[in-house]
Amino acid sequence: MHMAVSVLAILFGLLHLIAAATRFNSDDPATRGFAIAMACGGLCVILAAIFHLTLSVNVSDASTAGVGCLLICAAAYANGRYAGNVRLSHHIIRGIVAVLLVIGFVLW
Repeated sequence: MHMAVSVLAILFGLLHLIAAATRFNSDDPATRGFAIAMACGGLCVILAAIFHLTLSVNVSDASTAGVGCLLICAAAYANGRYAGNVRLSHHIIRGIVAVLLVIGFVLW
């Protein structure tokens, strides 16, 4: 389970890094700012997963993953709200996955 949580966290972080990368070239500075926040969150989640695999320090991994997931979810919601099309179900699912990942870091 230790490995599964880390792999899922890496995939979650990579997915959001790719999503952020598609918005880096936007002409709108607010959109670029949200993309930077999402990329930072993705990097935090990936680093937490790498620490979880190599060091097995649950408290620091969970807090790093929590900060990353919070950045990802906040940036995604702010970007949707700024664009005027908030898909609530999409954000709820992302939030549930983020919470489950952080719980996985704490438990395993």
